[in-house]
This record gives sequence, structure tokens and C-alpha cells, in this order.
Amino acid sequence: MSSIAYVTDKHMIEFHRLSGNTTINFWRPSSSKRFSDFNSGDLLFFLAKGTEHPITKEKGLIGYGRFAEAYRLSLKSMWKSYGTLNGYHSEQALKEAILKVSKDKNLTHPFSCLKLTNIVFFQSPVYLSEIGIQVTPNLESYLYLDKENPEATMRILAKANAVGIDAWTAAVSDEAPSEDVFVEDLIRHTLTLRLQQIPAHISQTEERRSLRILSAHQAASPQAHWLDDRKHELFVFKQKTLTLTWAILSEKRDFESKLVMSLGKLQAIRILSQQMPAFAGYKLEFDLLLDQEPDPQWVSLFSECSARLIQIPKRAPLEHNA
Repeated sequence: MSSIAYVTDKHMIEFHRLSGNTTINFWRPSSSKRFSDFNSGDLLFFLAKGTEHPITKEKGLIGYGRFAEAYRLSLKSMWKSYGTLNGYHSEQALKEAILKVSKDKNLTHPFSCLKLTNIVFFQSPVYLSEIGIQVTPNLESYLYLDKENPEATMRILAKANAVGIDAWTAAVSDEAPSEDVFVEDLIRHTLTLRLQQIPAHISQTEERRSLRILSAHQAASPQAHWLDDRKHELFVFKQKTLTLTWAILSEKRDFESKLVMSLGKLQAIRILSQQMPAFAGYKLEFDLLLDQEPDPQWVSLFSECSARLIQIPKRAPLEHNA
């Protein structure tokens, strides 16, 4: 996973906050290239102008959104598609804002845009120096937060949890995140970092089929989201319970060995969760999608580990790589 802190106009972000927007079109003032390492589900933090620390003069983080997709739109298309979700009350105000920050003052080219979802705002700014990251006050674009320290995002989320969620957003928006949002994003981010260190032991053919199966499962369960850009697991938080879902694909001869591997994986995840202070008070469950019918003893064994074995229709045997 990768997180970005992006220098933003405080007035635009304040418009989103006061409007209670939980999904926004985050436009960039020029035809900028795509980020080199930023994937669906990653976090973009708002490093807002106008929040400068009285002593250090550094800008503060005032919230973040989850990256959903990137696209390029003309000014007209931006307003037609997103309206006030662009951060301004009118198309003319949007146009003036772009001209103010654009270096070439050109409104004819398409603009690079990011769709951000699950927007959340902090009760007060979080300063990067508070977690050991020094940023020049002259920063005018963005920086990758985890480039030097992979745990930077985890520290920001922990600090945000201490500061608290913005009370206004919680009051005016029916879709405002719960007070547990920082803890749950922290849990997710921490688990992702740890799981990326565990070998997948899955062939490219199995990975493609797993993606199809999990995508179909997600379509039937819209509340489920990808844990990270590897797209090996889905996750859902509901009533202090984290449910992780992945597919176990195999031929008949190696079915039990794949079950053993998944049993080890879920036990490793359980140990990792117990090592996280943020996970206190949460439960962990698993939904494992199988293309073979498991014997009753396997169903019983996994059930003792809070895991459900769910058989799916088997369409075709797995292909073997040459």
C-alpha cells in the first residue's frame, strides 16, 4: 500500500467538509501524469494550505479519502459529472479556482482527476512533524508518506484517532464515517503490510481465477472491499467484526494441502491481529471460497477457527503453466 499527502486548497476542502461530502472529485490543476505508485484503496491525505503551524509553519493534515479510480476530464465534463463534488458551489467558481492555481492558465486540456471515497475529516490538524516526518513549508505538490518509513500511515491514523473525527461532518451527513473509522483503517493498513510479507504460493492461473471468483463475490456483497491492490483478499468491518475472504483453488490431489496452507494463513492473521493494540475489542472471522467439497472434519476444524468453508460451482479444471 502507498499513501500520499497532497497540498490542497483549504477553502475547497472546507466546502467538502461543510457539505458533508463523502465522495469527491479530486482534480489536479494541470494535465499531470499519473502517480507511479498509487493504487485503488490507497489513502490520499489532505495537506491543507491555511493550517500552518504557528511555530514550525508546516501545513497540517485535515483528513483523507480512499482512492477509487483515476480519469481525465475537461472542465465542462468535470462539472457535468460531479457538480459541487468538485469542491465549489458553481462552475464559474471552479473555473476561477483552477485559473488561480494553474501555472499555464490553460482551461482547454483535460485535467487529471481522482475519485476519492470514504472521505473523513479530523477534528483538528495533524502535523507530520508530530510523527517524525519533516516536510519543507515550501512543498507545493505531494509526497509519498511511506517511502522512507513504511509505518508512517499507521502513525498518522493512530494520531488521527487520538484527535478524533470532525463533529460537523458526523452531524450533517447521513453517510459520515463512524467514530471507529480511524481504528478500522489502521487495522486494515497494518494487516496489509504484514500480509505482503507472507508468500502467496499461488500460480498465475490460480491468481486470475481467484480474482474472477472474488470479484463475483464482491459484486454480490457491495460492502466488501479489496484489502489491497494485490486483490487476494476482501474485507468487511461490521459491528466490531472484521471478516476476511479469499479463495482456495486446487485440483483434487492437492486440495488438502491447500486447506492446510489456508489454515496456517488464518492462524498467522489471528496472531498478527492479537499483536495490534488497535484490534482490542474486535473479532476476526473468515469466509473461504472453495472449488471442492470439503470433508466434514475440515468444516469442523475451520469452524473452530471462526472460518466458514463455502463451496462455489466449479466451472473448469485449473490450467497448468507450461
